[in-house]
Amino acid sequence: MKVSGKTSGVGATPGTTAAKPAENVQPSGTSQPQTVQDDALSVSGSAQFIAVAKAELDKIPDIRTDKVEAIKAKIDSDDYNPPAEAVAEGLMREHTPPAAHG
Repeated sequence: MKVSGKTSGVGATPGTTAAKPAENVQPSGTSQPQTVQDDALSVSGSAQFIAVAKAELDKIPDIRTDKVEAIKAKIDSDDYNPPAEAVAEGLMREHTPPAAHG
């Protein structure tokens, strides 16, 4: 058996040499100064208008409780008598699918 003076790492393939580290690569554990850029956001005038309008609409309640309470009071006192024809038209409109245009 012939022994040479070269050492090889575990699992090294005979006839290969260890890779040289690449130039200009910092070893791990050292840090280079990094530049941090701030994020920026640009919003169009239309988008700003929509945001303001939405904020104002969000202030309006979905249910107008003053009207609901007034109608409840009329119903409780038997003083609420809507026209039968208007009720029928409302029911038909609510439960009839829209006509297809085509």
